Amino acid sequence: MRRILVPFICLSISLAGFTKVHAQQAAGSFLISGGLDMIKSDIQGIFQKAQLGAEINYFHLHHLSFSAGYEYNTQWANQITGGLRFYPLESAFIRARALIGNNADLGLGAGYTYNFTYRMRLEGMADYYLQNRTLGARITLAVLIK
Repeated sequence: MRRILVPFICLSISLAGFTKVHAQQAAGSFLISGGLDMIKSDIQGIFQKAQLGAEINYFHLHHLSFSAGYEYNTQWANQITGGLRFYPLESAFIRARALIGNNADLGLGAGYTYNFTYRMRLEGMADYYLQNRTLGARITLAVLIK
């Protein structure tokens, strides 16, 4: 567990160090993102398993979005996702996602958004999957479309 926790803490600290922020996205905007899990607690070795994802978030309010996505997994069946994000702070969010399909699960997590520009973003997030009892840290690139 220590091998998983130390990199996760380092990632969280490095992302929290960014201070450049822009105004939050407007209601009616879309955020399209793609990313990969950098660390997952059930991986036994390097390059033995990979999980990649693509997601579209629709902002119902400037601080609340609903999402749909697709997860590609090398070890089990691919999954469709549905979820939501809540932004209590300008750059930080809390999220919940349902992974639908074989090996269905519910992921609860939190993340941080670093804005390169108003439209281009780098996101770091951590999710805990309740059914599989695993923790994952993900990095994504995202584009905001109004």
